[in-house]
Amino acid sequence: MGALLTHRLPGPSAPLISGATGAAAVGGDPFDSGMWPSHRREFLGDPTAWRNDPAVTVLAPAAAEDSGHVPFVVDATDVAAPISRIVVTIDYSPFPHAITFRPGRARPFLGFGVKYEVGGALRASAETGGGWLVGAAYVNALGGGCSAPAAAHARPDWQDGFGELRARLWADTGRLRLNLRHPQDTGLADGIPAHHLTELALLDGTGAEIASLDLHEPLEENPSLTFLLPPELAAGPIEIRARDNQGNRFGGIVRGDG
Repeated sequence: MGALLTHRLPGPSAPLISGATGAAAVGGDPFDSGMWPSHRREFLGDPTAWRNDPAVTVLAPAAAEDSGHVPFVVDATDVAAPISRIVVTIDYSPFPHAITFRPGRARPFLGFGVKYEVGGALRASAETGGGWLVGAAYVNALGGGCSAPAAAHARPDWQDGFGELRARLWADTGRLRLNLRHPQDTGLADGIPAHHLTELALLDGTGAEIASLDLHEPLEENPSLTFLLPPELAAGPIEIRARDNQGNRFGGIVRGDG
């Protein structure tokens, strides 16, 4: 699955796309990051059972053209064991915890974009019953993505589209892509308080949860998220529910387009 999805990405491959942590890095840190040990303690619970594993693929641009929007794909569909959660962290960021994804009944696959304050590695740590499997990709970035105000604030009518949710579900592949209009303010820009999404969930037609995410400040402005659903869920309907740190709630329903 991972290789197939990689080949379907638009545009050329390497060197524009940086890929998964390779087998040569197993047992160590290929990026020699001073932050990774502390992030393991804080966000993974300081596990002794962890390793870098090529089954957890992290796709990213080699360099960020826009530090406010750096796209990533995390694909752990090659992991044989069930995955309870995937924790996404950024080595050198004022907000290192970006996302916790609990795939549940969805495939362990997530596309998203984040803000980058400075160049460094983004890591996806997948928790299985036998420990943590980690993939990573390094992105060169000039930085400033977390401390800049949202582009929405340059428009006096930015609130008119606030909370607008758009989504599409491809029934033949199970691909679900959604976009939510939200400024995703980190609180680091002068005079602009923190205002960002905190949670999002996918539910089936009976209201039972399919997958859920904890979302944090680094998630990009007007975020887009991509999921993969199994055949029994691919036709929908899928309900989307989200909430931000100011108590606003967002939602909608999407059905497969066949």
